[in-house]
Amino acid sequence: MAWYVAPCLVRRRTALDIRWPNRDRRSDGTIGDADHAARISDHNPDAKGCVHARDTDKDGIHVPTAIAAGLLHASVTYVIHNRRIFTRGNKFRPSAYTGVNPHTGHIHVSVGYSATAENSADVGHPIRPIGLADNVKLGSLGYPVRLVQALLNGQGASLQVDGNAGPRTVAEIRAFQSWAGLAADGIAGPKTYAALCARTRPW
Repeated sequence: MAWYVAPCLVRRRTALDIRWPNRDRRSDGTIGDADHAARISDHNPDAKGCVHARDTDKDGIHVPTAIAAGLLHASVTYVIHNRRIFTRGNKFRPSAYTGVNPHTGHIHVSVGYSATAENSADVGHPIRPIGLADNVKLGSLGYPVRLVQALLNGQGASLQVDGNAGPRTVAEIRAFQSWAGLAADGIAGPKTYAALCARTRPW
């Protein structure tokens, strides 16, 4: 049977290529190898031939932004990078990943098995950046908060991406601001957002 990649993952790859046209693609991958074929894996084609996972090389992209785009994608079920796994069931708050491959050289993204998930036109923000409608601060709600939380998780934080800026989110904003040399006021305004999308805090 001929296999194919879920169309939403093809769209995500195209968005990544547009955003970072000179990125390294050597660790990119979709179809599983013999090791994957010997076990259950989203890299293996399902009964209709659809592959539900794609790996993206970490070099030549802004890794926190690429991770955040996965966490915000309507179809994504989990993301793995650098020994951490972000699952939708845990609202993308990361936990330790103990698989054989630590995924340090690439970002793994898996999507759902429904036709709606497979064919989603979403590519995930902030690959195509949007402006923050309001500064994110204690008590803020909605998509701007989810965006900041996802970017912070891409920078090494451990937040639920739930759109509710509680004390934990504010503490992570302050920690990132302090690392980035910004005023650590716990308010994610334009300068903080720009730094989240351009700089990479080690983790």
